[in-house]
Amino acid sequence: MKKIALFVILIMSLTVISCRVKNDCEINHSGSIVVINKTGKTVELRIDNEKIGDLPDQMVKTVVDKYVGSYDINAISYPRVWDTTVNVVECQTVEYTLK
Repeated sequence: MKKIALFVILIMSLTVISCRVKNDCEINHSGSIVVINKTGKTVELRIDNEKIGDLPDQMVKTVVDKYVGSYDINAISYPRVWDTTVNVVECQTVEYTLK
């Protein structure tokens, strides 16, 4: 009887330990994009041709809840243009520095 009770307690303990609440990023399959401006001037920031806003020099812009996949980043300070593509991974932050 003691062996059965011990076995039941062990199984219940393992079940409780293995269950956890998923993070929002796991449920939504999303991540974040961080852009750091080290250009010496303010730039206009766009992600997939959607204007995010102006990003002053030495500032950081974080865009959260972007679905997993590829995104085109454009930073414009005429006549200079920075273009790149980043890949968002579930529950991670991808970082891009403008220089």
